Amino acid sequence: MKQCIFISMLLLPALLFAQPAIKRELNLPRPGDVIIKQQVKYKDPGRAGENVIWNFGNLESINSEYSLKYSAPYPVADSMYIMGRDTLLLENLLENDYLFIGTERRTRYYYRYSDTCLWTLGYENAATFLHYDDPLLIGVFPLKYGDRYSCDYTTSAIYSMTVPYHETGNAGFEADAYGMLVLPSGDTLQNVIRTKNVQFHSEQTFTQDGDSISLNTSLETFKWYSNGYRYPVFETLRTIIYKNSTEADRYETAFFYPPQEHYYLEDDTENLNVLDSLANITADLDPWAGLNYNIFPNPVTTFLELELYLPKTADIRIQLRSSMGLIVLDERKGSYPAGFCSFQLNVSTIPIGNYIFDVWLNEKLIGEIIMKR
Repeated sequence: MKQCIFISMLLLPALLFAQPAIKRELNLPRPGDVIIKQQVKYKDPGRAGENVIWNFGNLESINSEYSLKYSAPYPVADSMYIMGRDTLLLENLLENDYLFIGTERRTRYYYRYSDTCLWTLGYENAATFLHYDDPLLIGVFPLKYGDRYSCDYTTSAIYSMTVPYHETGNAGFEADAYGMLVLPSGDTLQNVIRTKNVQFHSEQTFTQDGDSISLNTSLETFKWYSNGYRYPVFETLRTIIYKNSTEADRYETAFFYPPQEHYYLEDDTENLNVLDSLANITADLDPWAGLNYNIFPNPVTTFLELELYLPKTADIRIQLRSSMGLIVLDERKGSYPAGFCSFQLNVSTIPIGNYIFDVWLNEKLIGEIIMKR
């Protein structure tokens, strides 16, 4: 298997401990699991970073009949596994290796987990047979916020089972954000971590007339993972095809994985224990327990964004004060019900410097130091 580049951000140990992470024992797919997915209208994945609030409270359903099934390959002659175009001898598999297949919409995806790495071998359906010349790295366990991996790859493929084509490209994935997710039900999931997978490839397809067509494609996938669930709770996919450096086509979609339909949990002891531990946490007597907020960007030049998740109805007032106490912005936003709300403030005319950003929620005050550039 090819060597790949690894970059890890240096974070304080205490911060790492508090952040969510994707772990093998909690998040590696298992043969036998069937996952229900609801296709919904594409939603912009939002920004990367820390303590992000993702509001997925209003999702327009497109198709609720999607499912993803994982299975184990059957050994051939008790000595090998055939995974697409790969033949893997049992005697060459490591002790902790394991193989599995994901089936979705009549497409079979082939995977191999080895040591701490998850690799994809390729996929096939009625129209396409794609094989990675070297397995493509798509996961590392554990994966924590700030970890990044990238590597080059090549494929050999057949389209319509008659037209061969070849791809070369670069793939990278990272855990680029963590925070809180608001579900369509209005419930929230804390300690959510997001992964970002990006593939860029160029391909040269030969037609039956001997002509060739060169295209460049970008594939971008975001997935949101929450404590207690082995599989994502939300996913967005975007594919953009460029021809002669001009965008020729674009495909965007998203999937919601309703937590209440994660039936695999019935025999997922590891994640059931996590959910039980979360349920046993004693509720805080503070009426503002559950309050979450996000103020960005910082430093700011033009527009300052405020995101709030309110545990109860609140009258909102926003103030921006200089270091000398001079109020340069004072806005009363009115009363907002429990749930998610956001505001955008134009600070372009405020002089450069450091400011105190205060948000009053009834009698509750939250504040941050903001740098204006």
